[in-house]
Amino acid sequence: MLLAGCGSSSTPEEQALEDARDVAMVEAANKSEPPLQLVTPEPILLPDLERYDLYGAACNYAPGTSLGTRVVAREADAFVKIDGEVQRFAADPGSRELPLGTRTLYNGKEFSLQLEIKGEGEATADGKENYEGTVTLRDPHGRPVYEGTGLAQCGG
Repeated sequence: MLLAGCGSSSTPEEQALEDARDVAMVEAANKSEPPLQLVTPEPILLPDLERYDLYGAACNYAPGTSLGTRVVAREADAFVKIDGEVQRFAADPGSRELPLGTRTLYNGKEFSLQLEIKGEGEATADGKENYEGTVTLRDPHGRPVYEGTGLAQCGG
């Protein structure tokens, strides 16, 4: 006498449907994004400027009410200090050009940086131009993890 195995036997069509459902569940789980982790750029201080040679023509962004520079944007690259480390971002040459040849989009290893300048610049006594500027940092999934608006000062 033969005994049948435990469980129900499926037809090949039923098994194919179950397999497809299981594959879809695994793919959906793998596509889920990690939790959003907000960041706050820190002021770029004199030692940072010296270490990374951040002098010369640039636009410095100081979002919020602080006058501390959070972003230094140059023609080829931009710098942001996150968790005590100054991170370099490469300019996207296909993005729109801003004052001094800076760009609206820069890409880094962990984040992308989007910059915006509104209105006409207001000249300062030392030959620089002040604008209203917006900084947006995005994670690898394109989600904003920081956004701030405030002074953007461009000059050499």
